[in-house]
Parts: sequence; structure tokens; C-alpha cells
Amino acid sequence: MGMRLANGLLAEFSGFVARSIGLSFPKERWPDLEKGLTSLCEHAGWGNEEDFARHIMSSALTKRQIEMLAGGLTVGETYFFREKNCLDAFQHLALSELIGRRRPAERWLRIWSAGCASGEEPYTIAMMLKMLLPDLQEWNISILATDINPHFLEKAMKGVYTKWSFRDVPEHILGRFFRKQGDLFEVHPEIRAMVSFAHLNLMTDDYPSLWNNTNAVDAIFCRNVLMYFSPENIQAVVRRFHDCLTPGGWFVVSQTELNDEYFRAFGKETHGGAVLFRKNGMSAGVQRREPRMKRRVAAPVAAPGAEEGRPVAKVKKSAATHRQVCKKTAQAGDMYARAEQAFDRGDYGPAAELAAGLLESNQDRTRARSLLARICANQGRLDDALRHIEDAIKGDSLKPASHYLHAAILKEKGLHQEATASLKKAIYLDADFALAYFALGNIALGAGNSGEAERQFNNALHLLRKRGPDEVLPESEGITAGRLVELIEAMKWRKQERAREQGPPAGERGTVP
Repeated sequence: MGMRLANGLLAEFSGFVARSIGLSFPKERWPDLEKGLTSLCEHAGWGNEEDFARHIMSSALTKRQIEMLAGGLTVGETYFFREKNCLDAFQHLALSELIGRRRPAERWLRIWSAGCASGEEPYTIAMMLKMLLPDLQEWNISILATDINPHFLEKAMKGVYTKWSFRDVPEHILGRFFRKQGDLFEVHPEIRAMVSFAHLNLMTDDYPSLWNNTNAVDAIFCRNVLMYFSPENIQAVVRRFHDCLTPGGWFVVSQTELNDEYFRAFGKETHGGAVLFRKNGMSAGVQRREPRMKRRVAAPVAAPGAEEGRPVAKVKKSAATHRQVCKKTAQAGDMYARAEQAFDRGDYGPAAELAAGLLESNQDRTRARSLLARICANQGRLDDALRHIEDAIKGDSLKPASHYLHAAILKEKGLHQEATASLKKAIYLDADFALAYFALGNIALGAGNSGEAERQFNNALHLLRKRGPDEVLPESEGITAGRLVELIEAMKWRKQERAREQGPPAGERGTVP
């Protein structure tokens, strides 16, 4: 069937979509763009696609419009155990290596499903781990699943699917991991509990980042997502994925998206005809540096008159000492600024060298320790990160940011009670620390304490709404107050889902709505 909309309008609209949300629709994909635009127009209740398109292009997009466009112009359809040869390669190449390396001592794994759609992929990963790890309860497993479309996330969180999602699933998998409900299948609670879902926009949100759990990831799945981006945006997203991975970490794309041009920073490994990408190098960590050779210092020259017993001009000496201290302080500040800039670029080696230099010179030690803790956390070296941040707290226990970072590292290690205690210390020192309340809400939510989670999220919202929407929150790595409000409000569907699961209050049961 031919296209009904004019080429000029489709060209204009495709350019607008690329600039606004990063999705790419070259001319050969204009039929898909027209189909998506028609669907969006009908859903919005407009009678004319051209009028609808020009209305959308007439002003800056709201968050809701971005989500609407992303959902309407991409395909969220997927199924369990999709691309079995790719999953087999992941099991034999990645999981076997990671499990073998981590089992003796650390026993932790972090996997991210980026663009998870309705949740079949992250649940598939959880089932694979359940089958591979008989001692699963002894592991600290993090499976993060993100998507830009809240409606996909709502379906994923429910974990209820039709038969269409099980095209390649053996019967023994269905029987072990799903509960049949008429014509529907519900993911078993133990598998649902292994996956955490979150809203994330790959084009605009920060990653890697401690605050959204995208740091120090062992494996990233991003299948059938990159095909929607322009070549420039693919390269930008892949660079950021590379920074999120631990050294030796794995990157999994759809076997239809293989393109060496975009994945030059990775090595390639194959199994059974499937190709996986791997970040080169294992963690070198913060190198233990040899002590610097001390400079020979000339004997001090006596001040004029000192040999004669006359009073020395102490004011001049004091002024010179003050200038020297100021110079050292300025140099330390410059060194720290360069260290932070290197950290922000993902150049963890140079950042760690500069921070270690500050420690050696006894300058800015608390901030240097905190920066080293962030570097180690982003590299997955949680024990080193914990040691650095605890040293920073010993040096200055009155910094709320240090206790917040301490809590983030403890949470990644699965020490949720200890993390909660550190967050409460941060709030005691700064009662307006919105991110700390948000973190407390997430911990409570993960523990199944929905009432406490809602209370902490409301505390965070109360503080956030006092700020300007574009104000960047301290210790957030760039997140604004408005963006965090959006993230919390996106959890409202979770509240609705809990209400449906719990049913009406006792006094209302049996009544007609």
C-alpha cells in the first residue's frame, strides 16, 4: 500500500523526531513513520494526520509527548528466549566466565536490559540465572530493566503474558517459572523479584551513574533498540554503554544489528554462529604507586639580621607562608577539578592518578577519597570503594554527601540495613537531601514495604517541588529536580498495581463500584 502523506511532510517530521528524541527514520523507513504517525493520530483523537504532525512540531515536546512518540514509533513486541543462539552464546561465553570468576569470593552479578519493552528479556535472563546457579540465594544479583515507555514498564511489572510471548519456550520452562491463569501466564514471584524496572531515556539521562544503578555493569543487553537511532546517536549511546561496563564486560545486541563500525571499542567473541562484544581489559584498579623521590631541599637562608641577633621581620615571613599555602591550595583545587573532569569523561585511570596525587600531598584528602570511592564503584571494585569512602568519613564525618555515597555502595553490596542507616545519617546532617529520601524509598520498595516507600517518595517530592525544575540536585551527577519528580510520579502505576493486587479495603468488599 502506498503512502498517503506527502514526502515533504514526512521529511520534516522525521527530522523533528531525530532532533527531539533521537529516533532515525531515513527515507526507506518513511512507511514505518507514516504508520506510526497514523496510529498516534487515532490514539490522540485527531482526524487528520497532517494537522496532528504540525501540532506536535509547533512547540517544545512535553515529557508525555516524548513518551507518546517513543511508544508509537517503536515496536515493543518481543518474546521470551528470543534469538536463542544469542542467548546460548551469552550463557557459554559470558555467564560461565563471570560465574567462574566470581564464585570463589565475590558472588555478585550486574546485568542491564536497556530498552526492555514489556519485560520478556530481563525475565528470560533471570530464568537463565535461576537454572545456572543452584546457590542463587548466596549471590547478590542485580538485573536492571529500563525503557522510555511507561506503558511497556507497567506491563513488564505486572509480569502477565499471553501465549504469543512463548513462541520458542519449552513446556518445562512454562511449568517451572509461570502460573497459568486461564489464557494468561504470570511470571513466578521469585523471578519477578530478581528484576527491577525503571524509566530511562538513553538519549537524555545520565549513565553510567550510581544513582540509577547503571554503573559497573557486567553485561548490557540492548537488542532491537539501536536500529531506531541515527548513526551519530548510535555511536554516542554505545560509547556510554562502554563506560558503564566493567573491564571485560559483555555487550549484547541483536544479531541483525551487527556493525563493526559502531563497536570498534569492543572485542568480538563468537559461539554457535552468534556474535557478542566484549570490553577489552580486566580491571587494573587504582595503581599502587611507588613513593616519589623526595627533592633535596637547600638549607634555609637566614633572614637578614638574624646572624646579628636583630629581630627578624616576622610579618614578611608570615605573608610569604600565607602566599605559599594559598598557592598549594589553588594547585590542589586545580588538580581536583582536573580529576573530576577526567571522571566525568570516564577516564578513570587519569582521574585516579590525580586523586592519588592529592592524597600523597596531603591536600583535599576527603574529597580525593570520595572521588576514589566513586571511581572504584564505577569499576565494580566495591570493597575498595567502601574502604575509600569510610576513610573519607573518618576524616570528616559531617559531610552528608559522603554518607549518601557510603549508602549507595552498601546498597550495591546488598547491605540494605547498613545503607538505610547511612542514608538516615545524611538526612540528619541535611534535612533537605531529596536524593537520600528517594534512595530510602527505593530500598523500602525493594524490600516489599510499600507504605514506607510511598512515605519516603512523598518526602522527596515535597522537597523537590520547592526547587526549580531545572535545578541540578547535589550529588546527582546531573539530574534535575524536575527529572526526579518525573521519575517518582512515574511510579504511580506501581501504586495502582498494588491496589489491584490487594483488593478494596475490608469495609468495601462486596460493594458495587
